[in-house]
Amino acid sequence: MDALDKWSLFFITATIVYAAFLLDFTGGQSQAQEDGMRRAPVLQSVLNPELDNKIQLARDMLVRDNLEKTELLVDELLSAFPYEGQLYMLKGDILMRRQQPVAAMYEYKEAIELNPDFLDKKTELFQGKKIKVTVEEALSTLESGLPKDQDEIRLKDHLKTVYYMKRKLAGSCG
Repeated sequence: MDALDKWSLFFITATIVYAAFLLDFTGGQSQAQEDGMRRAPVLQSVLNPELDNKIQLARDMLVRDNLEKTELLVDELLSAFPYEGQLYMLKGDILMRRQQPVAAMYEYKEAIELNPDFLDKKTELFQGKKIKVTVEEALSTLESGLPKDQDEIRLKDHLKTVYYMKRKLAGSCG
């Protein structure tokens, strides 16, 4: 064996060891990411327990059909935490209780754009069935209850959002 063969053997061995290290490292990292995805709601409540308590309070008020106070609390929380998807889900729930499925659909759209876990059946946040029912009700409302003089541009935007949500639901894990 000459020097070129020894260097070639050294670099091949080093490349194999490095590849094994990378495979092991990324495999462990993906497992950690999956565990982190499952623990996301728990982590959030640890990071901001005050927000978690207020969201739970809003849910309890919604269950008791106290829509006005719930909406005030959710609007206040949305102004303080505009990137929290659960608040948009609560806002959509309020609108569904008020029989406004088109407006609720827009709130659910904002929630799933902020946190796609609402459409992932493997997570604790899954709300896919509720969102699907809302989209179907919005579509039936748009198709049946439209006044003849309604603005066509608004109708087009509503239908565009309905079909966007249907694509999101079809592509989800639920």
